Amino acid sequence: MAKQNIAVLIIAAGYSSRMGDFKPLLPLGKMSALERLIETYQAHGIGHIYVVVGHRKDELIDVLKGYKVHIVYNEDYDQGMFSSIQKGLRVMDERIEAFYMNPVDIPLIKLQSLALLYEAYEHEKKGVIYPTFLGRKGHPPLIDMKYKANILASDGKGGLKKVLEAFCDDALHVKVYDQSVLMDMDTKEDYEVLKAYEALHAPSDEECYALMDFYGVEERIIKHCQAVKSMVRILLHEVSRSGIYFDAPTLLAAALLHDIARKEKNHAFVGAQKLRAMGYDAIAKLIETHMDIDVDTHAPLNANEILFLADKLVNEDEVCGVKKRFAKALQKCEGNALACDNIQKRLSAVKAIIAKIQILTCKDFPYG
Repeated sequence: MAKQNIAVLIIAAGYSSRMGDFKPLLPLGKMSALERLIETYQAHGIGHIYVVVGHRKDELIDVLKGYKVHIVYNEDYDQGMFSSIQKGLRVMDERIEAFYMNPVDIPLIKLQSLALLYEAYEHEKKGVIYPTFLGRKGHPPLIDMKYKANILASDGKGGLKKVLEAFCDDALHVKVYDQSVLMDMDTKEDYEVLKAYEALHAPSDEECYALMDFYGVEERIIKHCQAVKSMVRILLHEVSRSGIYFDAPTLLAAALLHDIARKEKNHAFVGAQKLRAMGYDAIAKLIETHMDIDVDTHAPLNANEILFLADKLVNEDEVCGVKKRFAKALQKCEGNALACDNIQKRLSAVKAIIAKIQILTCKDFPYG
């Protein structure tokens, strides 16, 4: 299966009546929802991009002039989304073998989700591939063109969902770690949630748990990561009293994900590589130093030091403080000179970071 035979059908023809504003042109970051979707699919390597327009078509056509897309006008857009799906399918290139169906009001799909759907379609040979997030089915489905005739023959009652339900034995549900597959913007409240999510530049808590599930992180490790996250939150609160602020969403996500590759050798590096491949470079940089870190005692406290310290204050899922944590570690590696030396280096780094925090807060560190 070649990607040049895969298309996307973006439905942008409706009234947006529940929103009270025109959804395709609502801004998300530096571009509109429609442009965001087009650029995501282009980055995914999709050349056949079909955009179905209807309501306020002239405005959309003007926006689309800068993009290499097929513009499809649905004169019957007032009959609902299914009529736009049928219109788009009728004009699709005969070489197309499968298509993503993406309503414009679900605009923040991530590249890695599209890649997982495509990979599953290519290898599993199923007719309909659905993304699921923490057990809930979302958008966009990737649909084989063998169902084109069934979709076109439907009277539209029950929409596309009703048509595809008849082929549930030929469907595959693929786990993704992308909450946006469930996030539409039917209302202004939905839109505000989407904007806040887009501005995070870090995975949500739910996405962190989906990632840990995806990579098979054990329950005991998840509990450890939860405890480290709690400690990070405490440390951030303490230093904020001195007017020092860090990117809390990124640091808290890094705390949850720092042991995502715990089963693997050199897990800090491997985990960082996984997060970097997903586009979370800031989190990757934090995770790479959570095991070992070089502390510049003359430089200001930094986010990497916060995560490193929080991890070293937690044994399993217990906040136990520096003395108890390192006494256990040294006892465990007794007789292994190299391991003991590494632990002593980590202890020295912990003490240097604590000293920085004590200078900032002007009080003794309570977890010594």
